[in-house]
Amino acid sequence: MSIVSDLFAGEIGVSVKTAVSVLTSYPASAAAFAKIVRGMKNAEQRRVGLAGKGMDVPPLLIVSTTEECNLSCKGCYACEQGRKTGEALSAARVSEVLDEASELGVSIVMLAGGEPLLSQNWLDAMSKHSELLGLVFTNGTLIDESRLEWFAEHRHIIPVLSIEGDAAQTDARRGAGIHMKVNQAMEAMRSSGIPFGAAITVTRQNMGDVLTDDFTCEYLQKGCRLFIYVEYVPVVPGTEPLVLSKADKKRLGDFTDRSAVKHATPFIAFPGNEEPYGGCLAAGRGFVHISAAGGVEPCPFAPFSDVNLKNATLKDALNSALLAKVRENHHLLVEGDGGCALWRNRELLTGLVVQE
Repeated sequence: MSIVSDLFAGEIGVSVKTAVSVLTSYPASAAAFAKIVRGMKNAEQRRVGLAGKGMDVPPLLIVSTTEECNLSCKGCYACEQGRKTGEALSAARVSEVLDEASELGVSIVMLAGGEPLLSQNWLDAMSKHSELLGLVFTNGTLIDESRLEWFAEHRHIIPVLSIEGDAAQTDARRGAGIHMKVNQAMEAMRSSGIPFGAAITVTRQNMGDVLTDDFTCEYLQKGCRLFIYVEYVPVVPGTEPLVLSKADKKRLGDFTDRSAVKHATPFIAFPGNEEPYGGCLAAGRGFVHISAAGGVEPCPFAPFSDVNLKNATLKDALNSALLAKVRENHHLLVEGDGGCALWRNRELLTGLVVQE
């Protein structure tokens, strides 16, 4: 079995173990979740088959659906990269890309941005693929009655709301009053029986607050059934003191492992510990990134691409020369401090791009 398939087989096992608890809270999602689990197993078989033919298909697709956002958060990697990379993919092409992804064996699609609720094309396309698990990483401020109805109708798509910790920490990064709006959105989803998750950016500054059982229990009571802890990446010069050390990363990993067992709910550190897999899982070994303009990139923190989905299939894009070079050098892309091996080794990555 390929490293990608081996990785995701473990993730399926974790999902099955936590399913009972999640579905107890949200019985209306039982049928949708069962279909996703079947889809994951079928997708794994397709990936294994393609791996035997020398092709790496990642189980996870990360999509920056749009460059537009209604907020301007401090330290946002999408803003700091200063993208504006051209016209977005058409609605027809977006639909085709997800068709191709499902056929190749992709199982999970993370819709990010910008603000993904401003990108109806990707939402509409995802709504047609109930065999895929869709995670919509949203700031939560645009969730109104119509959005609640939409998520209720498409239970394979889970909103994941971004927070930074308590009100002071969230508002300091995202803007005054945002913490209150996010919590209001969570209450509305809980009252409507819609499963949702939380994405917490973890820094040295807030980890003492967010890696606690009190914090976890607060959001479990609010209805949260998925916790994703995103390690801070210092895209803003001068914010290096916020990044997690190796000891901090171990603490995060221990916390998520322990909490997943204790609360029978998924707790995920991203990107997490990649060392057991021989280095960076970007570029198709575990995941790949699609920019708003259709460029296929190693990951969201590596804005380099040699192929665009406007004029290439996803299969051809995954076989691109650049992604192949990153995969071949994954053993060199190891982490020290910080949340992203590619960001930490960006000079090496730039060298690989220059060689193209």
